[in-house]
Amino acid sequence: MKNTFKSSLAQMSLLQSFPSLELRTPYHLSDFQPFSLELMSYTNRVRSVALAFFIAGLLAICTTLSFELWQLNPLVTAENALLELGQGAFLLFAALVQGGRAFTTHDAGLKRDVRMGLALFAFALFLREVDINNLGASEAWDTLEKVLRAIALLVILGFVLHMSRRMRVVIRNTGKILLSPTVLISMLACVFYACGWPFDKELFKIDKSLSLWFEETFELNACLLFLCAGLVGNIKTDVVKIQAPSF
Repeated sequence: MKNTFKSSLAQMSLLQSFPSLELRTPYHLSDFQPFSLELMSYTNRVRSVALAFFIAGLLAICTTLSFELWQLNPLVTAENALLELGQGAFLLFAALVQGGRAFTTHDAGLKRDVRMGLALFAFALFLREVDINNLGASEAWDTLEKVLRAIALLVILGFVLHMSRRMRVVIRNTGKILLSPTVLISMLACVFYACGWPFDKELFKIDKSLSLWFEETFELNACLLFLCAGLVGNIKTDVVKIQAPSF
């Protein structure tokens, strides 16, 4: 009995010698394994390179399909034609994926805000790219477009109000937000959109039909990138420190 009591005292004194505990997600044991940390860093770099090649491959395939369709029928670049409907499909799926992951994953706080902001941005672009009222002759399409635009406006205003209360948190974590994979790919998508603008304004002395194809293809790739952004990771989790209990 005395030996058991002495053993318990020894364990309690051992616990008291640890002032704090640190948990790193998702690799709890890596703090004690330097080799595992190096391997994890190397693995992350390999994943980043593989993801870059994968996305580049998707963009190449998308561009090739767009060119082949344009060769078969130049009218695919017209308003509400195949390429614009493809853009709308990518943007709608991007909004659904970002919004779904904001509430179905473990993302919370600022992570959820990032995904919700990107989801609303993708949905706003969807309403811009697709003329829903021209999808059919029925007045229901026109009503549906007005309802969706009104809902989107109200949700965006609510989100802006919500973020205005969290402005200090956003400013404090601006670097992490901009370097998160989902935001980086979204910014790349915006660059693709910007690349299509000169062709929209016909600033280059090329055939009008070809200029229109360049514009629509750049925008199609941008919409595909928005969808890819919804499938990648968010802001990295910081080290969480938990004070050890006192005995």
